[in-house]
Amino acid sequence: MLNWGIIGLGNVAKRFAASLTHFPEAALYAIASQTPEKREAFQKAFPAEKVYDSYAALLNDEEVDVVYIALPHGMHYKWAKAALEANKCVLIEKPAVLHAQEFVELSQIASSRQLFLMEAMKSRFIPLNKVIHQEVTSGLIGQIVSIENHFQSHHDYDAHSYLYDEVQGGALYDCGTYCLASVLDLVPGQMTDIQNNVTYHHGVDVYDEVHLTFENGVKATCVCSIEDEVKDRSMIIKGTNGQIKVDYFYRPTEALIEAGEESYTVTVEIPYDDFYPEIEAVHQGISYLKTESPLMSHQDSIRLAQTLEAIKKVSHG
Repeated sequence: MLNWGIIGLGNVAKRFAASLTHFPEAALYAIASQTPEKREAFQKAFPAEKVYDSYAALLNDEEVDVVYIALPHGMHYKWAKAALEANKCVLIEKPAVLHAQEFVELSQIASSRQLFLMEAMKSRFIPLNKVIHQEVTSGLIGQIVSIENHFQSHHDYDAHSYLYDEVQGGALYDCGTYCLASVLDLVPGQMTDIQNNVTYHHGVDVYDEVHLTFENGVKATCVCSIEDEVKDRSMIIKGTNGQIKVDYFYRPTEALIEAGEESYTVTVEIPYDDFYPEIEAVHQGISYLKTESPLMSHQDSIRLAQTLEAIKKVSHG
């Protein structure tokens, strides 16, 4: 039995805890929040054996095997490092870190202690995305020419929300991570050009239109927003012999494939919910004594963090 601890008890953590109930080999053992109301509400909805009012207290509990960190982005590195140093396996909500060097350090600690560490990029584990990746790799649509994806959403302004914090907030860190991770999963190699058409409100990027050019000639456009009435969540992968289009690309169940003269739809359902495949990957990694997942490796997280840093640098001139 794997005993999970959850640090940070917001809405994402609630969805995670609900998904965890589908695993007989795991238990929600401990939860931690510095806010009494959150602890009480979470414990009522998802009862845990231990409830802590500090993150450090949860990490000091020797019965905790693996920790899910669902804190605001800027707190991920500190508490992921503390968890690893307490000999816990770690799943960090995306973006795992704000600076690539931070994940380099986390990777080194996890490897030296033989502990599983992964960024919670759930899109990498959705069954249909695996099929899409396999079809692209097989050359079904020829060589990739371009990728365009959108993750546009609307959040009412809240001065107290981490989304509007100048250091850790904004669209790029929020939904843009899914856009970029999907592109980087399909296109290897270095980038030769990065541009960003960005709009700022309240001190953060609320709209990003990122253009990437890779050394192999592939071009990618990622559009993400947090103050947009349009809610486009599509991705189009264009190749020399066709294209693949999906809606809700970060958790798709259906893809339209056009290859040569053929056009058909592929449907693959997600078991239980979109957190389930990700949690399953963590359990498999731990059971096989791995330190990382091949679908979201440490290097994948470092590359994503490097890309985010490069875009931020370009955005600020």
